[in-house]
Amino acid sequence: MSHFCLRSFLVLLAAAFLCGCNAYQPTKNVWKTTKGLWNTYVSPPASVDYEEKGDLPPQALALSTSMIGIDVELGKLERVMQNADKPPTREWLNGLFASFPWLSGFAGVKYDGTILGQEPANALKELDFIPLLYEDKKQNSRALRADVQPSPLGPEVMLATPLYDGVDFLGIVVAYFDMRALMQYSEHPQDMVVLSPSALLWPGKYEFAATPLAGLDWGEIVKHSSAGTCTNATGSFFYLVRYLGNLPLIFAVPEKGTFPEGNGDVQQGAQFFPQEREKLPPPPMPERAKKTDGAVPAFAAPGEEAPLAGAAGMEGASPAPSPADAVSGANGAERPARSANEIAPGSRDSVLLKGKAKERQRVQERQLEGENVPVERVQRPRRPA
Repeated sequence: MSHFCLRSFLVLLAAAFLCGCNAYQPTKNVWKTTKGLWNTYVSPPASVDYEEKGDLPPQALALSTSMIGIDVELGKLERVMQNADKPPTREWLNGLFASFPWLSGFAGVKYDGTILGQEPANALKELDFIPLLYEDKKQNSRALRADVQPSPLGPEVMLATPLYDGVDFLGIVVAYFDMRALMQYSEHPQDMVVLSPSALLWPGKYEFAATPLAGLDWGEIVKHSSAGTCTNATGSFFYLVRYLGNLPLIFAVPEKGTFPEGNGDVQQGAQFFPQEREKLPPPPMPERAKKTDGAVPAFAAPGEEAPLAGAAGMEGASPAPSPADAVSGANGAERPARSANEIAPGSRDSVLLKGKAKERQRVQERQLEGENVPVERVQRPRRPA
């Protein structure tokens, strides 16, 4: 082989190594082609077209523009109340009212209807929280519950969180507000009407009786429709249902026609919605399961109810005992006598020793006769080397 041919061979060999050619290169090329076909035809990567604005009907666009600010505030309140299953402290309450200045108040209510604490203590509206103690069979027992309470000063919307100790229902904590206070978050509040199946919450600029929204059975409508159009001889309104907990809130804007203006008073709806509701008694409480031997006793003394966990820290509520108080008593006092179902330290009834009785019978401690008992030495045979 000439010097030129040898040099050409070495150059080609070096180029092959530099290009990374090897025995696996064909398989690698096939995998690249397969990935390309998969990403192109089977599962193309997601992309966002920021220029696409969608085609909303004019009435839906007008309604969404008017209610979006209110919807954002209600969503924030729902998230806070979903996590309000711990004892609210004074700092937590201050933060709640700072985050939601449109709230009227906050309360903790025991399962029997007793108000354990309320902020502010002297509410302007006399509210009945007992309907919120009843579980809605159509939803999870621990889901948010809501209600509308009519009053001479205007209807109040209430959103409650049920509190449980295991399976035992303790009561609720509830935040309440007037829908009119939320209108500051709407871009066009005067063009919108807000109502519930039991009350007119906001009439906008319209005379409510002249709109096609008046006189309808909204309790039945929301069972079959989440959006639609109401029409009368004057024109039509487009409505959309937004749920707050289990409470349907109906937001509506005019679709066509001209409607007379009203005075903005929510009492316009008094003739279309019942103002008097049947007073409900507190819901019956199922009998609690008896604690078995070895169970951890409750903090409350026998025959005494424990304070509602969600109402601690509010005015009128008893603070929950600290772990130190549970052991030694408040202010360093001696611990009271143990109850019948409490186990003394070292007792053979300890739950950790259950089922070990036979082992205790088989294993006996050696009885020592004295301090200087001679030890008998046993000579064991040695293994031969």
